Amino acid sequence: MCVQQAKLVLEKSKQQLETENAERDGELKQVSSARQEADRKRKQAEQQLQEVSVKLAELEKTRGDLGDKAAKYQVCCSFLLPSFNL
Repeated sequence: MCVQQAKLVLEKSKQQLETENAERDGELKQVSSARQEADRKRKQAEQQLQEVSVKLAELEKTRGDLGDKAAKYQVCCSFLLPSFNL
């Protein structure tokens, strides 16, 4: 193999490697972008979960308070009903 043929083979290999490199760079950018989007969505979901958790805690407290009031009214009513002689 002469020097010119070796240079041609090397140049072809170099071009193939540069093409592969450019493809990898593109893939890396896509993966990086996808990761950023996934992180953004994860943070958004975590925020929504936090908001729902706070709302749930509020509703559970309200339910407990209403249960306590209902129990007090039942006790009160149980004392009042006999006085009506139904």
